[in-house]
Amino acid sequence: MSRSQLTTAAVLLSGALSFVAASAQVQEPAQQRIDLGVYKLNVAEAGSGSPVVVFVSGMGEDLYTWHGVQPQVAQFSSTLSYDRAGLGKSDPSSAGKSVERMTTELHMLLAAAKVPPPYVLVGHSLGGAIVQLFAFTYPDEIAGLVLVDPEDGRLLDRLQARMPADQWDTRQKMLDQMLSQANPAQKAEIAESRASGKALAKALPLPAVPTVLLTGTLKDPSFPGNPLEQDLKLELQKELLATMPRAHHILVPNSRHYIQEDAPTLVIEAIRDVVNQANKAHSPRGKSEARN
Repeated sequence: MSRSQLTTAAVLLSGALSFVAASAQVQEPAQQRIDLGVYKLNVAEAGSGSPVVVFVSGMGEDLYTWHGVQPQVAQFSSTLSYDRAGLGKSDPSSAGKSVERMTTELHMLLAAAKVPPPYVLVGHSLGGAIVQLFAFTYPDEIAGLVLVDPEDGRLLDRLQARMPADQWDTRQKMLDQMLSQANPAQKAEIAESRASGKALAKALPLPAVPTVLLTGTLKDPSFPGNPLEQDLKLELQKELLATMPRAHHILVPNSRHYIQEDAPTLVIEAIRDVVNQANKAHSPRGKSEARN
């Protein structure tokens, strides 16, 4: 083997070993079921340190939606994701699927799992609405927020008002077909999601904690109303940001709604930034600066 071949082999081996080492550092979340008394919820936990980063999934989704984010975040903080009632590996519940009920369910879960506050809450879509209502209801338990294309039920009201009736009907038929295989819990979340806007309209102001809001801005002209929907979504999110002077806004042009899948690094870095800010704010020096 020549010197150049040896060098090439050494470089390839070094790269492979580095990849193996990096992979070994990623801690896959360990799952368990937490008893809430009447039913059990499935959770996945990984990492160490504080504040605990709690992931809240979007409408009808289980914790797997965070598979590209949670293991990486677990390298610098404690993390927890979970399946809401009736989703993933969690038991169904007869308690309903209003955003208020799902917020209460999350609070019950964290207490039952003995996960201490304060939390950095990370919510996608409907999870973003739950995160906002949780922060408003339990402000003393919040260290920071990361809103990943958060849902607001008022979006559908604005969209229907702006779309021609025939286009709206076409859109609804396409959505009904796509969602025909949904399970009862998913259908219940879909049915209740529009009402989330009323709850969010009352859930202000949110606590003045480090916050990042990520917006997917990629449009899909092939789906009825999507370009307008994206514009109206950004309009609503800017209205929310106007009430949150400490919030940082990140536009993600290569992603529509699932930013945690299309641009996971941006979500991970947003969480890292909020965790760092939260830790700085809770340090002795940070507390002293806040008082002054």
